Amino acid sequence: MLKATEEEIEEVREYFEWQAPDLEVSFMQKVYSEAILNTRHDVWDIHTNKDRWWVITGGTNLYSQEQFPNMDLALTFHIGLMLRIPRTEKQQEDDLRILPFGPVFEKMEEAGTAVTKAHNLSDYQAVGVRCREALLELIGVAQDAAMWTNTPPQRANFRAWTEVICNDLLPGDTNKERRGALKSALESAWTFSNWLTHSKSATWIDAEMAHSLIQHAIGMATSLIIRELRGVPWECPNCGSPHLEPGRGENTEAPGVLWERPQCADCGWAGRPVPILDLGDGQPIIAREGEETDECSIMTVPLRTILKPGNPSIEPLKNAETGPPEHVVYFAYGSNMSTARLRDRMPNCKPIGIATLPGHALRFHKRSVDESGKCNAFATGDENSVIGVLFSFDPTERAKLDKAEGVGSGYEHATVTVINDKGRRRKVLTYLATPNYIDDSLKPYSWYKDFVLAGGREHGLPPAYIAEYIQSVEAIEDFNKTRDKKQRATLLGGPGL
Repeated sequence: MLKATEEEIEEVREYFEWQAPDLEVSFMQKVYSEAILNTRHDVWDIHTNKDRWWVITGGTNLYSQEQFPNMDLALTFHIGLMLRIPRTEKQQEDDLRILPFGPVFEKMEEAGTAVTKAHNLSDYQAVGVRCREALLELIGVAQDAAMWTNTPPQRANFRAWTEVICNDLLPGDTNKERRGALKSALESAWTFSNWLTHSKSATWIDAEMAHSLIQHAIGMATSLIIRELRGVPWECPNCGSPHLEPGRGENTEAPGVLWERPQCADCGWAGRPVPILDLGDGQPIIAREGEETDECSIMTVPLRTILKPGNPSIEPLKNAETGPPEHVVYFAYGSNMSTARLRDRMPNCKPIGIATLPGHALRFHKRSVDESGKCNAFATGDENSVIGVLFSFDPTERAKLDKAEGVGSGYEHATVTVINDKGRRRKVLTYLATPNYIDDSLKPYSWYKDFVLAGGREHGLPPAYIAEYIQSVEAIEDFNKTRDKKQRATLLGGPGL
């Protein structure tokens, strides 16, 4: 139960009695509260002399608990209903919601934190990785925010996207020097971060320099991109003044959305408003209060109509079944491409085709507990791609895979966008090496390399890819003969081998 003021209680009671004058409220309490896009939805549990109801604010409405037996179900329906309300005519079709650059600055902050904690070479290299991730996040957010070109480069091709975005933001001869400065800042940050990632002579000063470079480059780029997306001119079109300031406010006919437009401090001219997400007030897009639960239910009542007080009850469906949980799709690019090896870990997994992860390169440089090199899809931000196999598996088996991969001890979960063999993009689960577990001097054991080779051949990866990125890799023999024998036994038992 959440605290509620007397005014809130009275307001909800009056609303319910207005909607259901034939019912008497015997008990009421606020049980949950959730804020989405600056609109708060409070959920009230209402008991009457006949039945029970949910009252949900933020476009207040009431829902029968017979029809919506689960609070989360009622809230989800309510929020969806509110979001489906037609937009006011004052909002134009080409209104642009500015995508937040928050993730970019979060990654930049992570890099800064890594600098303060860096004490050795691997720490300094890890800072380089984080700096590069921040720059890749920048061009990713920029791509999602606007259409920059009709012939886009690969999503993770940093240099190509830098060229496209800078040329679009600052076109023509009059912007030559500005354009050059922005390109130079981004290129310097990218080049230095990549160098730091692999340098064997890096120092703490280098790590700090990399962070300073990305701060400068990202600051310049985001400022110009946001100005462009929000239609902010370089000077006031009315009086020519450069003193333009952001003016913010809400449209009473579209509550919960913050709008912004440029305003001239000298003559009062105001530009066209655009809706934005308010990141400055510190409020998250979704904020929750109240007891969290994993409980989930499926409606046992057919949704033919929304019950209103006084309506006859709707007969529940008999023997309703929820069905099996949705399978997880996993992108394997190393030894787990071998169906035999993966089924040794997850017996019910099923291969569903090959896929490509752009902007990454296959490396055998992840340090394992056995001190050998294991595979990693290393973010390069260029034309490189990792080709692997998609597997579907029951989510109940995920813990087994996490344990086998050593999540928290070298690998971490990642959601990546791959391109399947039908040319369609889809987000899938994979595992990527954490920066402090990367060591380019490592080599894989021969049995591990054989698993990767076998998996690639089993699923028909391109022979040229196998030859260049797997077969050509130098391997070493495992000094632990018992382990070597056990792994090869699994390998020889695999399908098609």
